[in-house]
Amino acid sequence: MMPASQEDHSGSTIEKQLATFATPTLYEVSEAVKAMAPTIAPLFRPIRLAGRAYPLLAGHGDNLAVHRALAEAPAGAVLVVVNGGDTRHGFWGEVMMEAALARDLAGLVTDGAVRDTQALRTRPFPVFCAGIAIAGTTKSIAGLLNHAVSIGGVIVQPGDFIVGDDDGVVVIPPQQAASVITLAQARVDKENTLIEQLRRGALTLDLLNLRGQA
Repeated sequence: MMPASQEDHSGSTIEKQLATFATPTLYEVSEAVKAMAPTIAPLFRPIRLAGRAYPLLAGHGDNLAVHRALAEAPAGAVLVVVNGGDTRHGFWGEVMMEAALARDLAGLVTDGAVRDTQALRTRPFPVFCAGIAIAGTTKSIAGLLNHAVSIGGVIVQPGDFIVGDDDGVVVIPPQQAASVITLAQARVDKENTLIEQLRRGALTLDLLNLRGQA
């Protein structure tokens, strides 16, 4: 086992590498990469997120678990908050965003709703959510922190890599991250060559061997 400092540095490097690829590219190169449903959408664009998942289960219409996570999640973590798809209450707003920024958290992914969206858009904190709602929440359900969750049709384990951009969010198991990066780079190189051929007048029918398919 490598020293903690080296392990942290390696993880940071992997996150930075993953962040250079578009989510569709990452999704296409490996079955290990899972895409969340389009209902988990960027709050604003352009947007970019990469980090390790800190998943938690919060109560319906309640955000006490999220306040607890703001105190417990490590720097660089992505809060992945599941509250049963409650989009009638905005459990996250400007105050919580500022708390997350002060703790150096990387972003928020949730099947719930947020509010204070104008303020959220003005700060460098990526948010992917299922909706926007004005009504607030109670603070009485402790929830489960750093616990596997199901969100957008994907199981997210603590420590999974989360990558998000204008197209949505993908989840990558840590043990697959290095191979996904290698495969994604190969795909990018191949597509760059394809694009150059297209710019010189080639047809997708020929480059993709599609003639005779119709």
